Amino acid sequence: MVGLLSGCGGGSGKSGDDGNVSLSGQQVSLFEGGTMLYRLQFGAQDADVIRMETRTVYDGVYTYRFNEGANSGVLNISPASNSVAACSMRDVNISFDDSGRDAGVVVSGTITETGPDLDFSIDGVPRPMAGWTCRVHRD
Repeated sequence: MVGLLSGCGGGSGKSGDDGNVSLSGQQVSLFEGGTMLYRLQFGAQDADVIRMETRTVYDGVYTYRFNEGANSGVLNISPASNSVAACSMRDVNISFDDSGRDAGVVVSGTITETGPDLDFSIDGVPRPMAGWTCRVHRD
C-alpha cells in the first residue's frame, strides 16, 4: 500500500492512464465511518466500481490528476457506454495523509448511481462524498 494514486495525468481528457504513474491494477477502498462502501479496481483505461453492500459491479472509465504540491488528487469516473446500471464519481478531491499516499480523506465530490435494482431514494440522485476516507492497495 504505497504511493499508488500518485500521478495519472487526467488533464489530457483521455481515459485512464496517460503517463506518469499507472493506476492500472490498483484498488482503492472507500469508507464512510467504519463501513466500506465501494471498492474501485483500475485497469489501463477502465475502472470497476463495486458496491460492497450488494456486490454490484459498475463498469466505467476514469481520469485522474495528481497535485504533488498539495499531496492531493482529483478522480472522475464516468459510466461505460454499455452499462445498464451505472455509477459516476465527479470531481472527487482526495487529500492524502502522507507522502506514501496509501490513505486519505475525500474533501469534495459526488457519486451518482442509476439502475433497476437501486432504491428509488438514491437512484439518479447525486450524493456528497466529503468526509469519506480511502485506502489504496496493490493487487
